Order: sequence, then structure tokens, then C-alpha cells
Amino acid sequence: MALVEVQLNRLGINSLEISTDSVDVSVGTSLHVRIINYGAPTHATLKTEGNAYTSFTYENLYVQDESEVKIEILPNANPGSFVMQMISGYGMHREEFTVNVLLPEPEPCVCEDAPVEKEPFKIPHQVINGVMPALALVVLILWIAVFPSAPGILMAVIIYVIMLAGILIACRSAQ
Repeated sequence: MALVEVQLNRLGINSLEISTDSVDVSVGTSLHVRIINYGAPTHATLKTEGNAYTSFTYENLYVQDESEVKIEILPNANPGSFVMQMISGYGMHREEFTVNVLLPEPEPCVCEDAPVEKEPFKIPHQVINGVMPALALVVLILWIAVFPSAPGILMAVIIYVIMLAGILIACRSAQ
């Protein structure tokens, strides 16, 4: 909810103070102007020429203590801005602020037709930890089958152990 506060008679008779120079309001919502009177009951006027943005034109107010005016922004208004004037002392004091009319933020669309990003294929770590040593064992068996001599078998076991250690280290560091 957009809110602008106007203080009457705080600094002297018919004095006006507006809490902001400009306020942002979305299309189809409302602007609330709260008027607080610190002195004797008085007349004040709130007016605008922002017909493209609101059906509100002016209101002559009799403010005793506090009053609030609700200004509806048209649901079909285009983005832009207009000026609101506050007048007191029968025209002697005028203050104004700018109302910036904005389009509401679009809600994120969850469309059924939207393309779904597929996650890249990942091999689970459990599979890697189980398959790689088995693959190394197959290589060892093939090595022994191709080179059946004793020094070759010893060398194959050493290579298997080194390869198995490398595979396990690589798998653990990837986690």
C-alpha cells in the first residue's frame, strides 16, 4: 500500500508538510493520503489533474485531527506520472508531490509448454567405486592370461594395486 503523509498546522497556521516528493503506485492499486492536523480544525483541498491515471479530481476536506483519502489508480492506466497538490489557507499554501504509476511486476510463469532443462547424466559415486575396481581386476586377469610367466604376474599384481589405489583416490577426491 502506497502511503503519503501530510502534516497540517505543525509549523504554524495553515502550514503544510508532505512526507515525500514522489511515491510509486502500481496500476490497479490505490494511494492513501493521510492528513494529520496539529492545530485547530481546518479546511484543506487535495487535487490533481491526472485524469489518465485516476478518476479522483479533488476533495475539499474538513480536518479535525486526522483524515485519510484513498485514491484509486485505474486498472487500465499506462505507466507515467502525475502531480497531486495539497492546498491550505484558502489557497495561500500549496505543496505537491509526484505520483509515479508503474506496471505491476509480472508473476513468474509456470507454463506447461516451457522447455524443461535436463540434468546432465551423472554416474553415482557408488557405481564408480564398485565398477572401477572390478574393471581393474578384469585388466589384471587379462594381463595374467597374456603374460603367464611369474615375473609378469608379480608385475601385474603391483600394477593392479597401484591402479586400484589411483582409482580410489580419484573417486574419493571427486566426492
